Amino acid sequence: MRRSCRRPTGRPPRRGLTLVEILVGLVVLAVLIAVAIPSMSDLLERRRVIAATDEIAGVLAYAKAETVAISTPLWVRFDPDPNNTLSCTAVVTLSSQDTCRCYYPADDICPNTGAKLLRLYQLPRQHVRFSAQASAWGGPANYISFSRDQMSISARNFQVNVVGMRKGYTLRVEVNTGGRVKICSPGGSINGYAVCT
Repeated sequence: MRRSCRRPTGRPPRRGLTLVEILVGLVVLAVLIAVAIPSMSDLLERRRVIAATDEIAGVLAYAKAETVAISTPLWVRFDPDPNNTLSCTAVVTLSSQDTCRCYYPADDICPNTGAKLLRLYQLPRQHVRFSAQASAWGGPANYISFSRDQMSISARNFQVNVVGMRKGYTLRVEVNTGGRVKICSPGGSINGYAVCT
């Protein structure tokens, strides 16, 4: 005796999505993605600028604290890369020769000197760039020095501007003559930070 597999009457047959429904869904998804991409790239740029700024502020605070701990003057270098591919900073011990450059490879920052590398931050310039400026360097350009006995830095009006390459979001790290580090936002381009004066 065989039983037949018949559908109960009154129930519509099951069916999947039609090609038109799938295409409409894909068009809606594409529109949502097109709307979200610009705001997502803005968010990523702001995050990159904030992360780089926090790292630079951390390097400067580290140099000041380490000078006290080891009783040795330290240089914080911000050498401009001649190839314009890196933004960098390095904390090195003082040496008689000025051959250290933060854009050199990490294992050879200070060639042919007794200087030691204590901390290094190198950032490709494809998304974010930073550069240091001062009204007076107090010695060779592009570095500041911290020393234990003189709890001040050698440069005057020292600042590091961190700029996003796409939209130009900017934060600034300022160091006063006492070595105190402050982060501010020029023009208020990034919320949550005081506007630079």
